[in-house]
Amino acid sequence: MLRFLAIVMIGFFVFSLALVHPSFASREIFEPYRERGIVVAQESDMAPMSFVGHDGEPKGFIIDLWRKWSAETGVPVRFYLVDWADTLTAVRDSKADVHGGLFFTDSRDTFLDYSLPFFPTKGGLFVKKGSPIRSFSQLNGKRVGVISKSFFDNYVRKNLPEVESVPIKTSAELVIAADQGNVDAFVADYPTLMYQSGIMGKRNSFEVVEYAADQEYRAAVAEGNTPMLVMVESGLSLIDDSERQTILSRWIIGEDEDSMDWLMPVIFLTGCSVFIALLVPFLFSIQRRRKS
Repeated sequence: MLRFLAIVMIGFFVFSLALVHPSFASREIFEPYRERGIVVAQESDMAPMSFVGHDGEPKGFIIDLWRKWSAETGVPVRFYLVDWADTLTAVRDSKADVHGGLFFTDSRDTFLDYSLPFFPTKGGLFVKKGSPIRSFSQLNGKRVGVISKSFFDNYVRKNLPEVESVPIKTSAELVIAADQGNVDAFVADYPTLMYQSGIMGKRNSFEVVEYAADQEYRAAVAEGNTPMLVMVESGLSLIDDSERQTILSRWIIGEDEDSMDWLMPVIFLTGCSVFIALLVPFLFSIQRRRKS
C-alpha cells in the first residue's frame, strides 16, 4: 500500500511540474544580479548539507543545489561558510544576500523572509546501540546533545523541559560527545547525523529510536527583500525533480528503505509548492510590464 501511495504521489508531483514549464519563469528577473552575483551563507560543518572539503572548497547537497541554481540562472554565486549562528547574522546584517538552506522558526521569521521548501527532512533521537532509552518519553533527567542555536536546540528546550539540554557547536563534536558518554542521547537532523557518523566510522555505534519534527529546508533573505526572494524562488523553480534527485543521491544516506517512507507525503506537498512557485515570477513579470 505504501509503495502504491508513493507512486501516486510522485506521479502527481511530476504531472504538476509538467503543467507549468520552467520557461514561464521570466529570465528578466535575473538580469540585475548577473554582473555582481549573490553571496549565499551556509554552515561550514554540516555535512552532507554543507561543509568545507579537504581541498578548502565548499561541498554538500545545498552547495551543489546552489551551483545548479547558478548554472540555470546565469547569476554567479559566492559561498560564505561560517559557524551556524553566524549564518543567520550574516543574512540579517547584509554580509550575505541569501541563506542557502534552513528550517522555519518563529524567532527567525522576525528578521528573515523564507522561500518555498526545496527539501523535506526530519529529526531523529539518536542513542548509542544498547542504550535503554527507546523514546523521547524516557529522556527526563537525561543529558541530551543538540547543535547550539539550531532548530533542534529550540525544539528540545520547548518540548522537553525535564531534559538537560547540552548545546554543542558542530555535528562532529555532537557525535564525539555521544560516543564518549558525555551525553545520554542527541537530537538532530537525520541526514546530517547519519552522514557525519558515517564519515567518522561511527555509523554502527548509534541508532535512531524515534523520529520527530518533520521539517523542510528553505532558502531565506533578509526581511522585506522581496525582489531577492522572488529571484531566488524563480531560480529554484528551474531545477527540475530529476536534477534535484541526482544531486540528492550524491549526499543523502538512508538508514533503510522503510526509514525514508516519511519523505513521500512531503514530496507531494513540495510538488504543489513548486507549482505555485513557478507562477510567482510570471505574475511578478506581468506586474512589472504593466507599470512600465
